[in-house]
Amino acid sequence: MKKAGEKEKKGVLYICATPIGNLQDASFRLVDVLNNADLIIAEDTRTTKKLLSKYEIRGYKIESYHDNTAEKKTQDIIQKLKSGLDVALVSESGVPLISDPGFKLIKRCIEENIDLSPIPGPNAALSALVISGLPVDNFLFVGFLPKTDIKIKNKLEEIKNLPYTIIFYESPNRTGNLLGLMRKVLGDRDMCLAREITKVFEECLRGKISEVLQTIEEREKKGLKLKGEIVLVVSGQETRKIKNFNEDAIKKELDILLKRGIVKKEAFKDIMKRYEISRRKLYDISIKLNRF
Repeated sequence: MKKAGEKEKKGVLYICATPIGNLQDASFRLVDVLNNADLIIAEDTRTTKKLLSKYEIRGYKIESYHDNTAEKKTQDIIQKLKSGLDVALVSESGVPLISDPGFKLIKRCIEENIDLSPIPGPNAALSALVISGLPVDNFLFVGFLPKTDIKIKNKLEEIKNLPYTIIFYESPNRTGNLLGLMRKVLGDRDMCLAREITKVFEECLRGKISEVLQTIEEREKKGLKLKGEIVLVVSGQETRKIKNFNEDAIKKELDILLKRGIVKKEAFKDIMKRYEISRRKLYDISIKLNRF
């Protein structure tokens, strides 16, 4: 029984990452949260019920939640959380909110001071990135592009000069057209097409955009259409190293990096990525800092 003056405890919204294909990728913590949640809200209840059945989770209460009903549903969920119920948010697959509904609900929870707890797990974008063979230190997640060619080109023009590896989601029937537009706007860059990640027919096509596009077109001529969930990982714009530089400027940059606690080896790497300078020359400059 609540004591006089005691504040009513609010529930917690658990943001649950679910398998993107292989149901065995569910974490122990995810299963525990789904087992104990007072309510599960899902983008697709049919998909979620397969996961619940796999791990013999019974006695649950589940409701659908998608963009078409988000406004009304959000208010209902907020009220349940305020009353002390714990709620688990799941998307059809992967991490909720990543190209999936849920953002409005999260914003409202923050406004209402309701606790949020992420349950980490599988994600198609990061899974494709780490098997792509492209740089992973800096990347840009774009997700699904607009549907018209004009809007796609405008978006590609907006990001084409960025030096980051770029990640896109796309449907199989639109992938060929998108690759053609990418080749025109971005140039013939290195890329990876990851398909059906963690599933039986998992596949990864690597090469130039033109090479991957040619592979798709050759398969289609044989009646083998592209199928499944598609993630495209494309290399960023290559940054040109600065040839003409002032030694004092290099010295200043090196000093700043070292003051931040970055070790000499890593500081040298950072500068050599941006300047056309030999390690020996950089070492000679570093000596003048009286740090070594």
